[in-house]
Amino acid sequence: MKNTIKYITIILFAAALSSCEKAIDLKLKDTTPQYMVEGILTNEAGGCKVLLSQTKNFTDNNDFNGISGATVTIADDNNNVYPLTATSTGIYQNSTLTGVPGHTYRLSVGIDGKTFTSSAGMLPAVPLDSIYLVKDELQNNKDGTPRKYVIVQYHDPAATKNYYRFVQYVNNRKEESILLDDDEFSNGQEVNTRLNFNNDNDNPARDIRPGNQVTIEMQSIEQAVYKYFYSLSNGATGNANNAAPSNPLTNIKGGALGYFSVHTVERKTLTAP
Repeated sequence: MKNTIKYITIILFAAALSSCEKAIDLKLKDTTPQYMVEGILTNEAGGCKVLLSQTKNFTDNNDFNGISGATVTIADDNNNVYPLTATSTGIYQNSTLTGVPGHTYRLSVGIDGKTFTSSAGMLPAVPLDSIYLVKDELQNNKDGTPRKYVIVQYHDPAATKNYYRFVQYVNNRKEESILLDDDEFSNGQEVNTRLNFNNDNDNPARDIRPGNQVTIEMQSIEQAVYKYFYSLSNGATGNANNAAPSNPLTNIKGGALGYFSVHTVERKTLTAP
């Protein structure tokens, strides 16, 4: 009887709490837009691209807010300057500039009397030896089919500190999760890393299913770029002991947000069984 009274009391207390719930209208202040620079130079032809945009307020849509009219160049360590031309609003490209490992490149973006710069070096390529799939033993897809993840296998060089970014494509659809690795605990070793993408919205197009073509792009990146994506994945979402979201770390100078990444690219593709 005492237990019954206790449980009834708990239920009534919970009901009272739920009856007190009300919607909270957060008053978020609009902020002054900031320029956003996303620069990439790879060791592949056609891999040179800079996206220039401006930030938006929290309540705005997520459409790309491209900015036209900028002067964008990349210079190498021999002082050769390569212009990037606008191919669409906010997207600047140079189809012939190809990065070379061991060389350093300087990005310059001029817009509305402001100049944003960055410098980054291209590290030697680390071969992506193989990729294969494993089943998650604890979690299934929304429809009950086994959830699968990619394992990337490569040998980390012992002589250098290495940082990696992986980009996953399923049937040419880019996975939105940020996938990173470093050699803090695997320097000089053979590495088998599982790429744990987070499908919170249970989108079937993001799941790896039989017959899907899965491509993994492996980028050997500098520490500054690793920190950008790490902070974007954690601090910018309020994780990693941060009470509130914050801007990710940037290697762009002059007041803009974003990053300039000069990296090699390795790719492997498989068809899911």
